[in-house]
Amino acid sequence: MTTRYSSLVSTIHSGGLAILDSGVATELEKRGQKMNEEAWSARVAIDSFDILVSTHQAYIDAGADVITVNSYASSRLVLDPAGLSSKVRSINMKNIEAAQLARERCGNDAVLIAGSISHALSFATKQEQSAEACIAAFDEMVSFFEEGEVDLILLEMMSIPTRMLPLFRSVSSSTLPVWCGLSAKRATPNALITGHHDETISLASNIQEASTFKFDAMGIMHTSVDLISDAIDLVKTRHRGALMAYPDSGYFKSPNWTFEGVITPNELKEFAVGWQEMGVNIIGGCCGLGPEHTEALVSLK
Repeated sequence: MTTRYSSLVSTIHSGGLAILDSGVATELEKRGQKMNEEAWSARVAIDSFDILVSTHQAYIDAGADVITVNSYASSRLVLDPAGLSSKVRSINMKNIEAAQLARERCGNDAVLIAGSISHALSFATKQEQSAEACIAAFDEMVSFFEEGEVDLILLEMMSIPTRMLPLFRSVSSSTLPVWCGLSAKRATPNALITGHHDETISLASNIQEASTFKFDAMGIMHTSVDLISDAIDLVKTRHRGALMAYPDSGYFKSPNWTFEGVITPNELKEFAVGWQEMGVNIIGGCCGLGPEHTEALVSLK
């Protein structure tokens, strides 16, 4: 555990608020980076490294306490089908380097770097992988983050148990702290809240599975702002650690994000006030939201 991580956790336990950055891949897209049909934003690290660095810098300049490595789509589960098997290591190490360089250039060593891991597959083929392949890919990502000396592992868009549980077991063997972000949806206002990818699996079930691993923080991400509060209530029934909320806004039409109806920074801030009142102490943004949203959230500290 790094000193900067211990310091932020102390702030949280003392009633303070930690600000997570907002969407990295979608901000890269807004800055003109092409999203790959199969690997989404994964190639940016090797194709436009300086743009990736400056994107992280924008979030640090906006006041984020934690920035997220652009590694959501860079596990072997995504990169192998995309024909990037030989670049898995280089892409991931460049992703980590970009976040570290941004922190260095901003001169703010207190900023934490979170290594993102998802259980995403190729964005085009969606070809299912064996349990063995998933475990190997997750273990590899953990090894990259340990070697790159990130401050924590951030599990993102957790919602598919067959891949989620092997990932939970993989990160639990790491010495790095883990924050777990689950994603949810609800078909109608009165319907059951389910996992984002599979409406036959309740969010409550996914929360119960995640809670057995006793992660440092757990919460709801890549989920509509109007569903966050109800989903956080479910998290609170099982999790006693730090609570996290970072919604998306707009929608995905592969491989691009559609920035239609994106909430304003002030609208996000209004929702966040309510989440704070519920005990949420880590707040940020996901896809569709940018540095301007981060800046609005910082004013809540």
